[in-house]
Amino acid sequence: MPFTVILVDIEFFKKVNDTYGHHNGDQLLMHVIKVCQTQLKEGMLFTRYGGEEFVLALKGRTGLEGEELANQLRRHVEARPLITTEGVISVTLSSGVAEATKATEETLYQLLNKADQALYSAKREGRNQVRVYSEIIYLTNLN
Repeated sequence: MPFTVILVDIEFFKKVNDTYGHHNGDQLLMHVIKVCQTQLKEGMLFTRYGGEEFVLALKGRTGLEGEELANQLRRHVEARPLITTEGVISVTLSSGVAEATKATEETLYQLLNKADQALYSAKREGRNQVRVYSEIIYLTNLN
């Protein structure tokens, strides 16, 4: 049975805090959580990982299904800016996806590390996109 994790990062979150204040940064975190929760199915674990990062754990879902969900979340969040008294805050997400199968027998730590490498690739390649971990990403990150 496959198991997939997705690391999701709110783009330019520090800039939001610096420009609009920490109160609005907190509101943006809550806004992103609410928008994402509308797209999740039962049994999907969605939690804050740290700072402006979140992790989704998808038991029984493939990396392809994870990529589709991450793109769905990205599109929904981008289409729903946060409206504050200080102005409209547009938000985008980058995500990294990694899949474990019975054949790979990886620890959760190893899987999260792969998702983090894929997330780094998405950010490096222009942000507001999703990348699935692959050997190409691994080799690129070695350089």
